[in-house]
Amino acid sequence: MPARADIRARGFWGRRRNAFFDVRVFYPNAPTYRHSSISANHRRHEQAKKREYVERIRDVEMASFTPLVFDTSGGMGREAISFYRRLADLHASKNNSTYSSTLAWMRCTLNFSLLRSAIMCIRGSRSCNHRVPNANTGLGIVESQMETK
Repeated sequence: MPARADIRARGFWGRRRNAFFDVRVFYPNAPTYRHSSISANHRRHEQAKKREYVERIRDVEMASFTPLVFDTSGGMGREAISFYRRLADLHASKNNSTYSSTLAWMRCTLNFSLLRSAIMCIRGSRSCNHRVPNANTGLGIVESQMETK
C-alpha cells in the first residue's frame, strides 16, 4: 500500500495544482537529538519525509509535496516556515486584513494550541466532553492594541 500524505490542498502553491503536506512533530530534548542542533533535526526530519513521499507524489499524483516539521517547543522546519507564510498571505488576502496581523494571529493560535496540549499532557483531562474553542477568539487579541503614555 503506498504512503499517503496527511493533507491535500488544491491551489495552495499554484493555480489548479495539488499540493500534498505531511506533518511530523518531534520532541527536541529527547536523548536522540541531544548532540545535534535543532535546525539539523528539522532538516533530518524533512529529508526523511521527502524520501518517503516525494517520488510517488511527483510521479503518480503529479503534484508538489511539502513536509511540515514542527518541534514541541514551537519551532518549525524551513519548509514549514514557508508554508506558514504562504498560508498567512492567502488568509490575509481572502479576509482583507494585513499580512502582519494575520501572521501574528496564526502564531498566537499555534502557541496557545501548543500550550493547551502541554497542559493536557501534564494534568490530564478533566472531563469526557472536549470542545474545540472558537478559532476567531484569538483574532480579537491580535487586533486589540495597547496605548502607551
